[in-house]
This record gives sequence, C-alpha cells and structure tokens, in this order.
Amino acid sequence: MASMAQFLPYSSARRLVQLNEVDERYKKRARRWLIFCALTEPLRWYERMRWGATLRRTEIKEAPLFLLGFGRSGTTHLHNLMWQDPQFGGVTNYQASLHSIALMGQSWLPKLFAGQMPKTRPMDNVAISLEGPQEEEMAMMNATHHAPLHVMSFPRGAPEIYDRYVADLGKDLEATGGWKKAYVEVLKKATLLTGGKRLVLKTPPNTGRIDVLLDMFPDARFVNIVRNPYPVYQSMRNMYRKTLPGAVLQQIDWQQIDAWIVQAYQSQMQKYLAQRSLIPDRHLVEIKYEELEAHPLETLEDIYEKLNLGDFEVQRPRLVSYLESLGEYKKNHFEFPSDIVETVNRSWGFAFDAFGYKRQV
Repeated sequence: MASMAQFLPYSSARRLVQLNEVDERYKKRARRWLIFCALTEPLRWYERMRWGATLRRTEIKEAPLFLLGFGRSGTTHLHNLMWQDPQFGGVTNYQASLHSIALMGQSWLPKLFAGQMPKTRPMDNVAISLEGPQEEEMAMMNATHHAPLHVMSFPRGAPEIYDRYVADLGKDLEATGGWKKAYVEVLKKATLLTGGKRLVLKTPPNTGRIDVLLDMFPDARFVNIVRNPYPVYQSMRNMYRKTLPGAVLQQIDWQQIDAWIVQAYQSQMQKYLAQRSLIPDRHLVEIKYEELEAHPLETLEDIYEKLNLGDFEVQRPRLVSYLESLGEYKKNHFEFPSDIVETVNRSWGFAFDAFGYKRQV
C-alpha cells in the first residue's frame, strides 16, 4: 500500500484499525499494512535496544524555530529557504519516512530508498529528496497513533482525529501525553541525525498548538506565514484529491473533506489569533506568502534581524544560489468560481480582516 505510515509500530497500527472501521473494499490494503508493520517490528526492537539510552540522554539545547502557517500557505517554500542555513537541522524526508528505524539505518537505508522516492510532490511539483526538509508531522505518522494525519487513512474521522491533536490538544490528558512523548522523540532523533544543530521545524498543525509548544519550549521562536484564503482553499482541495486515494482505508466523501478543510482553517487560525499574544516580544514574526515570493531576500533578512538568528549577510549567497536553482518552476494555477468565493467569504471572512486581504465579490 502507499501508506505514509508504513513504519508505524505494529501496536499503534493495530490500535488505529481497532478504533476506526475499515471499509470492506480496503480490508486487503489494511491487512498488507498490518503484516508489513508486524514483519518490521524486530527492526524497531533493535532500534530501541541499540539507541534507546542515547535518545533519552539527548538534549534539545537550543529552543527550536517553529515555522507556522495553515497548509498550502507557503510553509514549504519558507522551510526550504531556512534549510539553506547550515546552522539549522530538523526532520528530513529520510527520518519522516523511516522514523522508527531511522537511527539504526542511517548508514544504509538512504541508499536503499533513494531510488524509490518521487522527485517531486504530487500536489504541487515541488522538488523533494531524502536529505531535504520535511514536516515533523509526517514522522509522527511513523511514530505513534497519537498523530492527527492518521486522518489520511481514516477520513471519516475528520475532524475528530485531527482536532484531538491540533486545536483541542491539551484537553484530553491521554492524547496530549501520547502526542508530547512521541513529538519529543521525533525532535531528539532529528537532533541526533542532524548533528545537534538547532531545529527549524515546519508543520502546519503547530499553528493551533502555540500554548502547548510554549509550555514545552518557552524560549522558542516563531514565524507565521499567511496567504490569500482563496488559493489556500483551492490548493488544499487539490492536495487531498491527489494524495488521499492511495492511502485511505475508508471510502472518501469529498463533500465531507471540503467541509473539513473549511472547519480546520477556522479552528486552527482562530486559535492562532487568540494565542499569538502568548508568544514573548520579539519571538514572533508574521509574514505574507505574497511578500516572500516577491521579495524573498528582504523578507528573510527581516526575519533574521527580528528573531536574532545571526548574520544574514553570511547566508545571502546561499539563498541567492538556491533561488536561482528554482529556475522556471511554475506554481499550480487555480480559478475561483463563484461557489468557491462564496464559501471562503462566508466561512473564512475573519481571515481577510486579520491578515489584510481583499475580498472578492
């Protein structure tokens, strides 16, 4: 199967299947997933025995830099730009795909899997590589059942599965404790795999977790990126239509998915607006995707200066080289028919006022 949770521990995979009904047409897919998880369980046992003590001793010495923003708002572009700075480490595509055995396999697994990874993402043609940056949320899918993106396998669980670990994180003690334990493990492995560097972390759900993140990392820095709501909505719909069919264990109701996109933006962005005042002064920078796209160097220089990230001029040549390497990359182009405009205006109207975008009529 094309599950993004291929290396999830068997106990967690079994728990998800027990808690969420698998439709008849996908039972063979679910069995293959469980069998694969069971067969790879000895690798995870070895990982824990060989690296468990080292992982427990590992410290996250510098507070992370969290890149916030609702999905499809330019978070990946920002992440790729920050990744050019060698002072930063973080979760890679390698760790995200193979988290539970990433330490034991770091000398040989990349060679084994290098040829199997697609060159670009299916929803937007952005280039990817094993050593490139990835959302830690993807690693969480291979670490624990306490992860919101398991909704990708069980879409009927939206929004409950997702909200439990995003906007509602902190309400359920068992869910919150399980998420925190796995999240710290993901960050510690990232610290080990990237040589102890300061972590720059990008995962859209963190936009709705500011209170929990500050409790875990009081000195953390944050950059929140926003984008015009119309392309955000259309791009999210496009992403799910391209990524969900190959991973689900339940029949997809596209109307339900569209409604979930609307609800997720409301809950996540409204929680961000309510909690951004918790972030200490000069620990938060807010930017627009449109500004980053039009003036990337100036926008990044402002981020470095306000968050005290070091001498930007040292990084400028690397960033110029990276931007030139993008060449003629073409973004997806979306039309905004009247029903889309009406949905966004009705449901996300608060965002136009909060972030300074103009409504279409």
